[in-house]
Amino acid sequence: MLTSVRSGKRIAITGASGVGKTTLAERLSVELDLPLIPEMARQLCQERGYSRIGDIRDQEGFKRQVLSGQMEAEEQHGSFVSDRSAIDCWVLWQRWNICSAMTYDSESYYELCCSQATSYTHVIYIPPLFAAVDDAFRWTEADYQKQIDRIVRMTLFDFGLLERTWTIKTVSVEERAEEVVLWLKK
Repeated sequence: MLTSVRSGKRIAITGASGVGKTTLAERLSVELDLPLIPEMARQLCQERGYSRIGDIRDQEGFKRQVLSGQMEAEEQHGSFVSDRSAIDCWVLWQRWNICSAMTYDSESYYELCCSQATSYTHVIYIPPLFAAVDDAFRWTEADYQKQIDRIVRMTLFDFGLLERTWTIKTVSVEERAEEVVLWLKK
């Protein structure tokens, strides 16, 4: 365990569907001896008996619940590794409301996401480096993955997080974990 890397780390892992966020988050949680915050949307869907996010009728309400749950989970821990984050909440809000004008609701959601995201000490961005595997929950179409990836990169810039972001360059989970640990030690 790398306790020298552990102190005061609030690590958010972000990227499109199927890029390996969960696998890396689980590995880093163990490697760094930090609590793992699981993917909130998947957890809330399971708790409510839904198999896919698209089955939920009140999408706006659900997105707010996901952000609220994410913020609550993050505030329970001084340090953590989070599989998804407020960054992803804003990315998905944008994607699902594509071509909609910015409303007061969207603006307040944006402000909450941005404010929470600035509390992350480290952001790990995973670009699409291989085809997403269908797990019957997430969208795995290549075009959708590219759209989300583009919005993630724009959001990292917009939220001012680029200086605290590491972009994954390798494919295997072992190499990814090693990349991140070396970056955290710097």
